[in-house]
Amino acid sequence: MAEKELVQSVDRAMDLLFCFTTSEPTLTMKDFLERTDLKRPTIFRLLNTLISKGLIEKTDQGDYKLGFPFIRFAQIVTESLDVRQASMKNLKALSSELGESVSLNILQANRRICIDKVDGTQDLTHYVRLGIHYPLVKGASGKIFLAYSDRNFTEEVIQEWEREHNKEIDRSNYYKELNYFKEQQVAVSKNDRVTGAYSISSPIFDSNDLMIAALTISGHAGRLDEEMEQNMIEKVKKAANEISKKMGHKKLEVQHG
Repeated sequence: MAEKELVQSVDRAMDLLFCFTTSEPTLTMKDFLERTDLKRPTIFRLLNTLISKGLIEKTDQGDYKLGFPFIRFAQIVTESLDVRQASMKNLKALSSELGESVSLNILQANRRICIDKVDGTQDLTHYVRLGIHYPLVKGASGKIFLAYSDRNFTEEVIQEWEREHNKEIDRSNYYKELNYFKEQQVAVSKNDRVTGAYSISSPIFDSNDLMIAALTISGHAGRLDEEMEQNMIEKVKKAANEISKKMGHKKLEVQHG
């Protein structure tokens, strides 16, 4: 199938999914015909594809309803909204106190995505874009997720990055760095993902002791001397700890040094 046709099929499948509402969770073929500009054969083909993926189920009466994967999707969205709500005051307070950009990131598949941020007041602020997927291999925000991930997942992420960039990563040094970040409960990077920028990131945990997000301070690397770096580390770890407590986490203890 040509790329244009594939994109068109995805677009049409999305049109079918958007036909469902809370007031009408079950639909008939007639409903789809009335709510889209698609022909019956096309709708039938798309529905069968969605059914094969479990995204739509066919009832005993021959009607259609959304499948169980949407429960998982809803949970992912809900959890990300919950941590965003819990983090809002901390993001604003931290950025106001330090004058740097502060962002909240979550893991999505093998990428991280920024779901909230407060831009800093300093010149040459390092901006992070909301809703953009960033690789995990480079930068503190990505590396802190890998530090708390299992080795198989981390290796898959590294291999994918190596294929895309045609470069090799020294496993010994890289895993040593990740282990150190986990021990310290903070990751620090300079001129890593973005030349001229620094990032300092700390994990946020839920009530099940699972890392669900990362709190990150970022800015221009030229401003980050040793004293400032240590201050930033303590601030971001403290804020991440506070957010974790709001999320029901009890075990996290901020380590110093």
